[in-house]
Amino acid sequence: MKWKGMLFAAATAWSLSLGLPTVWAAGHLQQSTIAHHEPTAAVADMQDEHDAGREMAIRSSVQVTREALRDAYIASRTAYTDKLKKYAKCSQADATKAITNAHPGMKVNHVQLRNIRTSLVYVGVAEDDEDRYLCIVDAGNGKLLLDKPLPTHHERVFADSK
Repeated sequence: MKWKGMLFAAATAWSLSLGLPTVWAAGHLQQSTIAHHEPTAAVADMQDEHDAGREMAIRSSVQVTREALRDAYIASRTAYTDKLKKYAKCSQADATKAITNAHPGMKVNHVQLRNIRTSLVYVGVAEDDEDRYLCIVDAGNGKLLLDKPLPTHHERVFADSK
């Protein structure tokens, strides 16, 4: 029972911390009946660093390798996909086939189950040496919903020179 109280206290503190910067940022609130408090020296130092455009140097006592962070990200992505698989009516292989049919001869990469505004879809990329396409496939019927050319590096770099 003690851990529930601690969890509640932590959740309450976190919720309050989300609203506090909004109150600080709103000038009209500072001039209303809400008392205006000066930030502590530590907060002022962080604001000065932020204002100067420099990265804040925050280091905790626990350091995690980039490899461990990448592994955790991949594990969370895998768990996310596993939870959604039961709702999909077509498989990842079906989605890959739909993209391959739309772009014969191109390599199909990164086909993953995702959601777009609560719509379950497979997102993938079809590419060859010259072109790349973002493809979105309906996870229910396997139909291609979006087939959009992605700009190449060359097109992005020289887009403004026209």
